Amino acid sequence: MSAKRTMGVQAVKRAIAILKAFSPEEPELGLAELSRRLNMPKSTVARLLHTLEEEGLVARDPETGLYRLGLELIRLANSAYQFTDLRRVARPYMKQLALQVGETVSLAVLHGSDVVNLEVFMPPGHLVKRVGWAGRHMPAYATAAGRAILAFLSREEQQPLLQGPFHALTKYTITDVKKLRLELHRVRMQGYATAFEELEEGLHAVAAPIFNYEGRVIASLTVSGPSYRLSRKRTREIAPQVVETAYRISAQMGYQPPEHTKVAL
Repeated sequence: MSAKRTMGVQAVKRAIAILKAFSPEEPELGLAELSRRLNMPKSTVARLLHTLEEEGLVARDPETGLYRLGLELIRLANSAYQFTDLRRVARPYMKQLALQVGETVSLAVLHGSDVVNLEVFMPPGHLVKRVGWAGRHMPAYATAAGRAILAFLSREEQQPLLQGPFHALTKYTITDVKKLRLELHRVRMQGYATAFEELEEGLHAVAAPIFNYEGRVIASLTVSGPSYRLSRKRTREIAPQVVETAYRISAQMGYQPPEHTKVAL
C-alpha cells in the first residue's frame, strides 16, 4: 500500500473515531477533550472536525464551541434502517412469489444511476442460469428493476438520471433518451416495467415499484429468468402477481395508495 493511500485510510479511521467518541451520555465534546481522549494532536482533530462539519456529520455550538453529531447522520441512519427494515419485510413475500412463479425474485434500490440488489431469492429445485446476486450493480435505464423506480420519481429526481449518454449492453437496449422517456411513461401508466434481453441476451424481467409511508418510491421487486422459459407472454401473465406482491410490501412499509389504485387483497 502506498504512503499516500495509507495516510488516507488513517484519516478516515481517525474521523470515524471522532464520530464514535460521542454518546448519549456525552452528546457534546470540545476540541481539547477529543484530542486528549483520542490521543490525537489538536491540529489533526481540528482539521477533521472542520471537514466533518462541512459535510453535516458534526455541528458546532457557536456559543459554547462544543461539537455534537450532525443532522446528516440522522439521514444516513434512517436510510440504513429503512433498507434493513425493507429487507426484513420483503423476504417472506419474495419467497412466496418465487415459489408461485418458479423464477428468481430480487429486491433492488436505486444507487446513483444504478440499481443494486439488496436481496435475491431463487426457488429450490429449479435449474436456472444465475440471473442476479445480492450486491449486484446494474444500470437503471437498462433494467426492469431500474425503470420501475425511475418511472415513479419526481421530474426533479428523474432529470439528472435521464441525461445520457446511454450505452447499449445488447442489441435490444434502449439508448435513445426520448424512447426511454416514453417507456417510463408507459411503466407509470401500467404500474410495472419489463425488459427483454436489454441487460443480458437471453434474460427477461418484470418489475414493480415499492413505496414507503410518504408515497415515495424506495425500491423495486423483480421477477427475472431465461427468455426460453420466461417468455414475453409469460412475463405479462405474471406481471399482476409482481404488482400485487410489491403492493403488499409497500403496505407493510406504511404506504396508503389512492382509493382508485388499491389492490384487492
